[in-house]
Amino acid sequence: MIRTRSLSTWKARHAIVVWIGVILNLCFVLPLIFCPEWLLSLFGIVVNQVIWAQFAGLLLGILSIFYIPASIDIDRYRIFAWLQVFPSRTAGVVFFLLAVTVFDQPIGYITGVLLDGSVAIPTLICLLNISRLEQELADGGRS
Repeated sequence: MIRTRSLSTWKARHAIVVWIGVILNLCFVLPLIFCPEWLLSLFGIVVNQVIWAQFAGLLLGILSIFYIPASIDIDRYRIFAWLQVFPSRTAGVVFFLLAVTVFDQPIGYITGVLLDGSVAIPTLICLLNISRLEQELADGGRS
């Protein structure tokens, strides 16, 4: 009973973390689509063609939609839960970290590292705990 309750707790935590990530993404999606110059100026980023920032916002919004099924039913959409961490959030962290540290892009892009990293790590922790508890339950509760 304890392990089952713990498993459902980790699944609920996963759902909360995913929804926080989706909401954080939307905080970027809407401004990127409707007022990209304003949002980017907050981070010291200047673009010549705002259409690319708008398109990036649109893609981020579409990507965020794919996070939702696993937050509702992680058992049915487990692969989406893992894909949210690898490659999705991890790729964002690596991309923006390299952009700033290797390719000399504005420091404002570190926001992408912070956003994706702050969601990827707790999501990964939840998934690892869910997998561990499910394995323990499958093994008959032996640890």
